Amino acid sequence: MSAADEQDLTGQVALVTGAGSGIGAAAVRALAAHGAAVAVTDLVGDSAERVAKEIERSGGRAVAHVLDVAVEDDWTAVVARTEAALGPITVLHGNAAPTGGAVMSRDLDVARMDVELWDLVMAVVLRGNMLGCKHVIPSMRSAGGGSIVLTSSIKGRTGSSARTAYSVAKAGLDQLVRMVATEYGRFGIRCNGIAPGIIATPGLRETVGEEYVANLLAAHLVPRLGTAEDIAAAVVYLASAASSFMTAQTLVIDGGLSAYVPVMSPQNTG
Repeated sequence: MSAADEQDLTGQVALVTGAGSGIGAAAVRALAAHGAAVAVTDLVGDSAERVAKEIERSGGRAVAHVLDVAVEDDWTAVVARTEAALGPITVLHGNAAPTGGAVMSRDLDVARMDVELWDLVMAVVLRGNMLGCKHVIPSMRSAGGGSIVLTSSIKGRTGSSARTAYSVAKAGLDQLVRMVATEYGRFGIRCNGIAPGIIATPGLRETVGEEYVANLLAAHLVPRLGTAEDIAAAVVYLASAASSFMTAQTLVIDGGLSAYVPVMSPQNTG
């Protein structure tokens, strides 16, 4: 079987959260391009509808749902509606996270932590992904198995002088990956994470300045920032038979940003 055949998702049903823009939108497009029927979910209904219609115009099968991932009743309704329209869910990509400038600018160090901000981040990232797994796993079991892919971050694997709530939540998500993989592997359900580095999305420009972006770019081993499509390719891999022996792992995709300590006086390697 060729690598292309192993990543064929024909007959699979994928639900993606936070799919109205950024990484989620790129991932749901990629899953659909590889043959999956997709449920495009987002807190903003218009964004989900726009992406779903785009996929349908390209010949794919897609439905759009408004979903607040932190609300259990929303999950109950969206999973039932997706199953009725497309069949049992076999792929879950939990991607939703509060990453807008209004949130990130309040996510400071512990001594200055806004407790409401902390609770919001934990509700979306940890509660939201736990609820997604809780409500999709029965669908996967009825289908004979499935693949769960949760969007973590390199922020959950390193220290930082800010983004405390986000970083702690993402670290917790890595453990959720291991727990779900351990508990449900015997049912043919795999669970993995992806830990993106600096991804060039509109949200990046909204939350950090150009000088900071330039400094980050200089610290990469690959001489560019990541794209949403880079992450989407990893989602397809983890959702497909190409990664059938991989579970309980979090795959770092950061252009080498977190892999080394820069020297004080870089040499010209020409």
